[in-house]
Amino acid sequence: MSRRSFPRRAFLRSATGALLGLPFLESVARGGGNDMPKRLVIYSTGEGNLPARWTPPTQANDALTLSEMLQPLAAFKDQMVVLSGVSNRLPALHTSNGHNAPGHTLLSGHLVDTVGTGQFDPNIEVSAGMRCLGPSIDHHLASRLGIMEPLNLAVGAPDPGENRMFYKVKDAGATGANPEAPLNADPVDAFAVNLGGLPSGSTSTRADRFRARRSSVLNGVVDSFDAIRKNVSARDKQRIEDHVDALRDLEASLSYVPPVECGGIIQEVPPGFTVPGWPDYLLMDQQAELMLDIMVNCLKCGARQIVTLQDTGYDGPPFEFLNEGPVEGWHAQIHNDPALGLGFGSNEDNPVVRAGFLHYANVFRSLLEKMEAVVEADGRTLLENSVVLWISEFGWGQTHDPSNLPIVLAGSGQGRIVTDRHLARPNATTNDLFVSLLRAFDVSDTTFGHDGPGLNNGPIPGLVTPA
Repeated sequence: MSRRSFPRRAFLRSATGALLGLPFLESVARGGGNDMPKRLVIYSTGEGNLPARWTPPTQANDALTLSEMLQPLAAFKDQMVVLSGVSNRLPALHTSNGHNAPGHTLLSGHLVDTVGTGQFDPNIEVSAGMRCLGPSIDHHLASRLGIMEPLNLAVGAPDPGENRMFYKVKDAGATGANPEAPLNADPVDAFAVNLGGLPSGSTSTRADRFRARRSSVLNGVVDSFDAIRKNVSARDKQRIEDHVDALRDLEASLSYVPPVECGGIIQEVPPGFTVPGWPDYLLMDQQAELMLDIMVNCLKCGARQIVTLQDTGYDGPPFEFLNEGPVEGWHAQIHNDPALGLGFGSNEDNPVVRAGFLHYANVFRSLLEKMEAVVEADGRTLLENSVVLWISEFGWGQTHDPSNLPIVLAGSGQGRIVTDRHLARPNATTNDLFVSLLRAFDVSDTTFGHDGPGLNNGPIPGLVTPA
């Protein structure tokens, strides 16, 4: 049986014997001993990959042999599962250009609100500004666990445009599409807000906000008893007061991470760094490293349990830091546009495209290195205590194909995922993948997203072990 974190909200619900509508909390209870919470990390890159160079060979017993495009991850082979054959079948239900529907639906598994009033019309083309009719997997999982909303960061331009992927859970009673989860592409601002600094225009530190949230939870519990107090005896009123005092004591003893553990973290910004944006997407490599540090530090000190990073600058990044030099027309090279006169029969043969996709693999490797370097109180590394997903909206970007997506899962999720395997699952969908992720966090949902024909087939066979 895997060890589980126990959200304080769930504790308060069970302790009071009633379902209380409490605000989100910034910390979770330890659940005893040296147990650590399980974390989810998502790294999303664009334009797919090169299937002929990325897909590992299928071998007996799901043995994993790293392909050319996965070679940068060789040091983590024994801590990875590579999935091939998994497809996003939502875009086929939409009218769309090559990018909007695949990008919008990748992490939500939901239909797009093409009407603008919370409805889907397959005859209305998906545009860049539309949103989905359901949350992305990260926000859905946070809601199901009763924990703090995910931290959503970006590399590249702040506005993902046609490739928006992250959506919040709607408020109770709200109609229409789900709110888009904003992406922060400024590492200096993201550090200040999440790791102890001061947000712009505010005199409140993270520690102050932590204490305010913690206080508001117990205040909500106390307020929930007001109606009961009016209709009970004086003795019962005293019993309620004693019960509230006991909850305060227990809540204090079960706090997972005090705010001081996020203090003292220093951000070192390279001289001359500026946030990449149109038309100059320079310094994306530096931006990515700064964002990775923020993500890992937030996970390590308890500021967040779920963090994501979306590379949004993949329509025209110059990749000036590659050995091939500045890239002209990245998007056109992905599509092997004849107008460029490159002379390649396929983008699989283009060394510039290969170098660009290998850059994404190197960023993912850096993320794993940083997580592996953190040893937690239970003796496991942060990587072992996490599930880390790398995914893209296309299998082969040249043809806008949302099938056979390049998917890597790293970390064992505290033993729930058996690693060092290649799982070829040609009938699986992204909806199935996200049901599997929910199971890895002991959430027993049987479906995720839109439940249309062929979309929800259950957890991907062999990916997650039973609890």
